[in-house]
Amino acid sequence: MNGRYNSFVKTRKLPLVWIWLTAFGLSACSDSAPRDMPSSPTPVAKTPSLPPPTSPTPSRPPREPVESPSRLVTSRHLVFRELAQMSGLIHAWPEQPRPLTSLQAFGVGCAAFDLDNDGWQDVLLVAQPHPRLFRNSGHRRFVDVTAGSGLDQLSGDWRGCAVGDYDGDGLLDLLITGYHGLALCRNLGNSRFANATVESGLDPHNLGEWGSSAGFMDLDGDQWLDLVILNYVVFGPDSQQYCEHHGVRSGCNPRMTYPPERGRIWRNTGTGRFEAIPQEQAMAATHGLALVVSFSDFDDDGRIDFYVGNDGVPADLLHNQGAMTFHNTARVAGLEQVESGAVAAMGSDLADFDRDGRLDLAVTNWQGLGAVLFRGLGQGLFFDQSQISGLTRSTKDFMGFGLKWIDFENDGWPDLFLVNGHVYDNSDQVEGPTARFRQPLNLLVNVQGRRLVDVVPALPEEMQSPLVGRGSATADFDNDGRVDLLAVDLEGPVRLFHNETETTHHWLKLDLRGKAPNTFGYGARLVGRSGTRVWRADLSPASSYLSSSDPRIHWGLGDTTTLETLTIRWPDGTEQTLNGIAADQIMRIDQPK
Repeated sequence: MNGRYNSFVKTRKLPLVWIWLTAFGLSACSDSAPRDMPSSPTPVAKTPSLPPPTSPTPSRPPREPVESPSRLVTSRHLVFRELAQMSGLIHAWPEQPRPLTSLQAFGVGCAAFDLDNDGWQDVLLVAQPHPRLFRNSGHRRFVDVTAGSGLDQLSGDWRGCAVGDYDGDGLLDLLITGYHGLALCRNLGNSRFANATVESGLDPHNLGEWGSSAGFMDLDGDQWLDLVILNYVVFGPDSQQYCEHHGVRSGCNPRMTYPPERGRIWRNTGTGRFEAIPQEQAMAATHGLALVVSFSDFDDDGRIDFYVGNDGVPADLLHNQGAMTFHNTARVAGLEQVESGAVAAMGSDLADFDRDGRLDLAVTNWQGLGAVLFRGLGQGLFFDQSQISGLTRSTKDFMGFGLKWIDFENDGWPDLFLVNGHVYDNSDQVEGPTARFRQPLNLLVNVQGRRLVDVVPALPEEMQSPLVGRGSATADFDNDGRVDLLAVDLEGPVRLFHNETETTHHWLKLDLRGKAPNTFGYGARLVGRSGTRVWRADLSPASSYLSSSDPRIHWGLGDTTTLETLTIRWPDGTEQTLNGIAADQIMRIDQPK
């Protein structure tokens, strides 16, 4: 949300080798030629199998340039249908007074999680004066259960959310962040929550700070989920509300106008309470203006680290030293900034983009600069691959917020889903006619770990409909093996894009259950192998912007019908290897006692 970038950065010319790859990168869209699905996939309770295609798979088209999205979609028949209102997911965020202040433009998040362990992912929408809760009753139907849930008793300027079982009772709890507000909601079962903020040792006023994204994760190895809560800037009624941009009155540039706030780490004592970790042990070394957090064991030392994306100031990578002490290693890791400077990092997410067994980090950015792809090199090091992957070119005309890696068509290559929207309601006056307040989303198809291409211009009009995008989440809401998309429109109705892509590709969804108190296995590492092919994931639902996604691990498998091995490194360091895992199932895996 950093408004200092008012001019575009010119894209460098691509080397000849990449021009050649662009021209010929479509000859194979999956690991190999598609095959028919097995006639009898492994059954899963309450889980319908992936329906077969209604028509034969079209023959492979002639090679065409990657930048031809219409031909790309034809070869992959990507189909999403907007079903929010039809499915009962009904909520709209209202239009706000003009011009928008920084606080009004900040937006809100959403979450996909299974609130009652019935196997269906439910939905939380952050809103004022209280969040909205929708229970998934199965088969693409949601029921508003906010009334009587306990969430309707909250009152505040809520902004973000995090999901995790902090008390180890096997039910996912909620943390709601806000402007000078914080609420820890303990899951009681039966779609009911109790406000446990004060009794847990947290401050319901968030210590007077502006909370943004947050996440649950075991950071000290005791198996209790700790908390990272990010904060943004110092802002209040006496702060400057509006600024002049080339003679146009609009919201202010937070980086230039307001003092930064820094996030906080809260250690779970295992007694239902959290204790604050001294700032000098970690967050004092960060840059502030924090917007997004992503967890992973970046250097494979067995301790969970976390990336903090900040608004137009250098990013932070908190390297876990043990004993709740962290060093900021973002500069050494190659994540602090890119060639054009610091990234306005609103959203981030991790996945193995190029299938080399190492996680890569994608981060959104200010309009005119383009989103960023940091390729993982191993040992906690990264390289900026935004230009050569085509990500810069595909996204530079948008201001990105929520961002998620998902495999749209289960071909085995993670694709990118971004929601976009400007922070100035009069952005066309502030930054020129190409800077629109409402913007379409991006669906970036991964061409075998080499290129990312936006295919939205080739999709039906409902997928091109602009929104003021903020939070986003992903989940397989109907358990059909295809991941769906959830998006927040700051001034409009919630969007639910149901994935109806017809494909013969296979898939696998892994639902982990760890030993108490880390009952959902947060921080587990999963590696699947079949021949020379590898799949990799670290379990953490915290990602996107102010949001949380389905914690189940979903892998598209392409034409692979069986994983030869699946190795899980559980959060306590123990390893488990399973052999001969059949495709096309939702598989629950319990950690051995």
